[in-house]
Amino acid sequence: MDAPIIIFSYNRPKHLNNLLDSLIENRPSKLSKIFLFCDGPKNKYDQKKIKEIKKLLKKKKISIKYKTFRKKNIGLANNIIAGVNEVLLKYKSCIVLEDDLVLNRNCINFMNTILDKFKNQKNIGSVSAHSYIDEFKSKKNFDFYISKRHSSWCWGTWSRVWNKIDWNSKHLNQHFNNKSSINRLAEAGKDLNLLLWGNNEKLINSWAIRFNFHCISRSLKSIQPRFSMIINNGRDFSGTHEKFYFKINKKSNFNPLLGSLKNILNRTIESKEIYSFIKHTHRRSYKLSLRFFIKYLKII
Repeated sequence: MDAPIIIFSYNRPKHLNNLLDSLIENRPSKLSKIFLFCDGPKNKYDQKKIKEIKKLLKKKKISIKYKTFRKKNIGLANNIIAGVNEVLLKYKSCIVLEDDLVLNRNCINFMNTILDKFKNQKNIGSVSAHSYIDEFKSKKNFDFYISKRHSSWCWGTWSRVWNKIDWNSKHLNQHFNNKSSINRLAEAGKDLNLLLWGNNEKLINSWAIRFNFHCISRSLKSIQPRFSMIINNGRDFSGTHEKFYFKINKKSNFNPLLGSLKNILNRTIESKEIYSFIKHTHRRSYKLSLRFFIKYLKII
């Protein structure tokens, strides 16, 4: 059975329109249940944009039977956590899309295939159609790889993983007092400890860093394609966190999967070279995050 698709939106009807067009190109099966959770307005501008989203959904040739328009603004992290919680109480897996993405036409097929293939592998915590290694130079012939770092761009997971996460930040003090725990998280990127600290201090509100922390601390890894199957159009300063991370990620390659989706295990590699590449590509993210936190602390 295909995994339900969850779409999260807010006040960007043009972005959502592009996502839906690319989703239609994917031709999700009639078995694909689609959920949409739209965060509530902060002001009159948001009210106007959310009305535009409602009009857009009526025009689109795509069946979204489950729509939730929140009356109050609860923020990106809370909207995602609450939405995924609701869906994974009923289903064993899900595919999560934010409104700033554009999908390759093979994307949903890829996500469903990988979610099904690895559903019983307890060392895998997520799947993503985004790749951290588009710029990685390797002579090895592979289509998929295992990553210690989990992505928040077009991702999927299982209820067996998600329903065990403790979203309360209070227990994170134990992490910062444990050197081995700090080093383990840093293996997936130097910026992760800083982002976790920022979330703990309420300088940011991120579900993704808490998801990464949960998975990494339990040695759960992610399956990702060799080349990205999505483009993130949120890097136009319209996203919640993009104003701080605008220059971190280069434009992703938009390549389809190489070959068919059969024999996935034979074309999936785990490599120290890839781990090192991902870890060190986030140095700039660390520097930009640090600058933001220092600037923010001076303001307050």
